Amino acid sequence: MAAAEEVGRLVAERGGVIVTGGRFGVMEAASRGAKAADGLTVGFLPAMDPKTANAYVDLVFPTGLGRARNLLTARSCDALIMIGGSCGTLNELTIAYAEARPVVILKGSGGWADRIIPCLQDGKYLDERQTVEISIAETPSAAVEMAFALATDASREAIPDRP
Repeated sequence: MAAAEEVGRLVAERGGVIVTGGRFGVMEAASRGAKAADGLTVGFLPAMDPKTANAYVDLVFPTGLGRARNLLTARSCDALIMIGGSCGTLNELTIAYAEARPVVILKGSGGWADRIIPCLQDGKYLDERQTVEISIAETPSAAVEMAFALATDASREAIPDRP
């Protein structure tokens, strides 16, 4: 959980917002780290009860969607940093990938983050469509650095030129 807390803190120090499922484990650790740096945190809860959010979530969205709330978390981010995780985290990864959102996996963080790395095609894609290149970070600080760089690049490409 220390890695998730560090990622949360580093994202907040750079002015980023932490978006999670709002519950416990990695979600709580990342939110706690962000709050330690006076950052903003968002939690999309699976249930309708806002009291199920961890104590570090500023903006609580009780969706009542169950695991379908993973669609909201993955599509709300400018870049996804995958830390550890179970099936919900894996689901967020596949949604972000399908939506061509930048993805960074924190190697050595356990769970699906480590299990998925050997499965990547050419070491960087989930499938033959090669929707978006998945980056692998060795440290929390490298993960945040990559995520901000990739989000900035993706944002520039997505914003049309204006007069």
